[in-house]
Amino acid sequence: MKVKSSKVVLATAFASALFLAPDDSQAAEWKVGMSSSKVKELQQLLKEKGFFSYPQATGYFGPITEEAVRAFQKAANLPVTGVVDDATYAKLRAFVPTARTLSVGMRGDDVKVLQQRLKQLGYFKYPEITGYFGTVTEAAVKQFQQANGLKVTGKADAVTIERLRQAVSKQATTTSSSSVTLKIGSRGSEVSELQKNLKLLGYFTYPTATGYYGTITADAVRRFQKDNGLPATGSVDSTTLGRIADAVKKKTAPPAKENSSSVYLKIGTRGEKVKQVQTNLKQLGYFTYPEITGYYGTITADAVRRFQKDNGLPVTGSVDSTTFGRIEDAVKKKTAPPAKESSSSVYLQIGTRGEEVKRVQTKLKQLGYFTYPEITGYYGTITADAVRRFQKDAKLQANGIVDSQTYERLIGQAPVSKGQASASKLDVMELIADAAELLGKPYVWGGETPQVGFDCSGFIYYLFAQQGISLPRTVADIWNVGKPVSSPAVGDIVFFETYKKGPSHAGIYIGNGQFIHSGSSTGVTISRLDQSYWKQRYLGAKRY
Repeated sequence: MKVKSSKVVLATAFASALFLAPDDSQAAEWKVGMSSSKVKELQQLLKEKGFFSYPQATGYFGPITEEAVRAFQKAANLPVTGVVDDATYAKLRAFVPTARTLSVGMRGDDVKVLQQRLKQLGYFKYPEITGYFGTVTEAAVKQFQQANGLKVTGKADAVTIERLRQAVSKQATTTSSSSVTLKIGSRGSEVSELQKNLKLLGYFTYPTATGYYGTITADAVRRFQKDNGLPATGSVDSTTLGRIADAVKKKTAPPAKENSSSVYLKIGTRGEKVKQVQTNLKQLGYFTYPEITGYYGTITADAVRRFQKDNGLPVTGSVDSTTFGRIEDAVKKKTAPPAKESSSSVYLQIGTRGEEVKRVQTKLKQLGYFTYPEITGYYGTITADAVRRFQKDAKLQANGIVDSQTYERLIGQAPVSKGQASASKLDVMELIADAAELLGKPYVWGGETPQVGFDCSGFIYYLFAQQGISLPRTVADIWNVGKPVSSPAVGDIVFFETYKKGPSHAGIYIGNGQFIHSGSSTGVTISRLDQSYWKQRYLGAKRY
């Protein structure tokens, strides 16, 4: 019998909370699954005391809140249950944190809180909150200390930590008091101007400025806020409006004279250098757009970001001289004549044609990785991307090239039978546990990892991969391989027709009429099938 991990316990609690629909007004305790304004107050209190590191209080008691409660209970010498009873709440209100001095080399939750606060204030520029105090964190602390008249040591002592807490609190007060000028539902010339500016900055990708503030505009605002260290609310207050104006002014100003050898490409840049980068990234299997455009938009930035991640570079999505050089080196290495190998070795890459390519595509299609309708015999970016996903799942170097090791591992895989994603058996409780841990992760188009974020199919693809089940990467293809069911059970995938004809959005059914999914305006969240929006767009459920 399979031994269940601790995540199953979480899944059970998660599922039970959903099925029983608890109401905290009728309970003496707050725990996983509850959702209310009281929970939001609890999260804010935990945040003040330095235990809740999520950017904002959500009002939903999930795994992140439970972890924060456990950390507090441990610090306060209380029974570590993750449940807030009267004793825990009273102790939390009276708790006075004793801050330790944080410096280079340290790790832990207090480092995460430090980084989160520095990020909110615009000092910590690294994409992720790591919990490790490295040189980037040290530089951010020094900048904060210098800006606030403190002794510049790079170490976060008690005085620095308290001043930082006060600054974040002041910012939150200012943000809440500053009126939200534009939000979903707003219309008019101000919205049109906002959309034009966001388009200039590369965030608003809709063809024209509509003058209507919908989910596409909110998502563009959210991405801008995230990239600029602002609370990612998706609504435009005076602070966000001012920061957008500054960015537009900086972008339209004549460029400062640079050293001719430097390279700096980012969203909004155009020209031959951009074409060169796109061509190189296409050859490496990262840039999948059909044409080389010479315009640096979100698709190019996403390709750069994936290259940087795979090559151990800071994941900024912009091309500096280091990234540019590393891309050039990768292309040279890729196009160089391969080392002499035995005649029995296999070496397939972008540009290769023939029967071996057909065999690889056929096998990848059987396993659910190659989603193109036809077996072409040409090794292009779609094939390279399918190979890369297989290599990632098989714990091989994910370079998108079929060498002998990849070929042997691929051809040796058992084929997928019709109507199934793989031969692995789905563990529903493990699936729910994994899904619960991802609540609150942001929506990112093309995203399929917790570090970056998820689009709707990437969320499902990632979760099923954790179970050893290989699903196709798009909603339409996932729909095509599933077994239809008349009504969904926990673990089934539910499908919806949203912005185009046919299945275009999906989530995982978790019981009690609810499903978990990554929405473009919400990130990973829980919704109800009987909500009017989803009810009228529901297509059906399938089992895997």
